Amino acid sequence: MSIESLGPLVAGPASAVFCLIFMLAGLYKITVDKLLPMLGAALDRHLRSLDELVATNTADHRAMIETLQRIDIRLSDRDEPNRSAANG
Repeated sequence: MSIESLGPLVAGPASAVFCLIFMLAGLYKITVDKLLPMLGAALDRHLRSLDELVATNTADHRAMIETLQRIDIRLSDRDEPNRSAANG
């Protein structure tokens, strides 16, 4: 093959396919080396903040239940003399 016969192939469809393969390989390398670790770190930060939120919410929920139980006890103690007076 001479240069004259290779010229159209190098400048035509074969070079476009080669450029496409080269670009896809570069995109794959960037994705695997840079984007995936960055996304993994972002996901870890997000999950840590969710864990903290759940822990805070659990503590708040327990405090709220305790407070509501105390309120219920106080209200039932306040209501008891009225019931015994009404029954007696």
